[in-house]
Amino acid sequence: MNTSLIAQRLSAFYMFSELQPRQIEQLASGTRSLEIARGGTLFNRGDKANGFYLLLEGQIKLGIISPQGDEKVIGLIQPGQSFGEAVLFLERSFPIYAQATLDTKVLLISRDAIFDILDNDITVVRRMLAGISARNRQLVSDIESISLQNSSQRLIGYLLQISTDSPNPERVKLPANKLTIASMLNITPETFSRVMLRLQNAGLIEVDGKEIIITDVVGLRNFQ
Repeated sequence: MNTSLIAQRLSAFYMFSELQPRQIEQLASGTRSLEIARGGTLFNRGDKANGFYLLLEGQIKLGIISPQGDEKVIGLIQPGQSFGEAVLFLERSFPIYAQATLDTKVLLISRDAIFDILDNDITVVRRMLAGISARNRQLVSDIESISLQNSSQRLIGYLLQISTDSPNPERVKLPANKLTIASMLNITPETFSRVMLRLQNAGLIEVDGKEIIITDVVGLRNFQ
């Protein structure tokens, strides 16, 4: 991807949408386009953060591997979302890994490029802090959900969440496989399948592969 196309993508990103053309050009000159094949790793735990990332196409899974070798999925990054900002500011190595679950394109915005912009534009500072704060709030919400809700409530909450973000709230597509989503919700794949079957038997959803049709939103929300 050439510098002109990179500049277009950066100017459309909410964090940089109010920058002047010369600032976008400056930022684009310090940005690289990367392509990662499905299953490829963008960075590993312990790697140094040389910048932060903007996902253009595909999907990125963020996770950790326990000392016992078990995978814990932290989140799934979708096109238009950024990640890695907090680690960049802390000037530490990544505490997680990032892996492409689909053929993926990202922009790597270098540390020097973003710091130069931050030194001269308070708007970007505010937007970046807002983005990090929103992600932290989501993490706190996820922790509360895992701590206080049972497995059925977690899965129902997740289905309702992705339906809210879907163009057709009654018909949603799971963004990843059962194993990944179960890990993200801190339940076993077997429990995931069992809860989905209960919801189907209750007439609340219909399942067609990765596509979920919510037939009774109120009933799903109130299901115990």
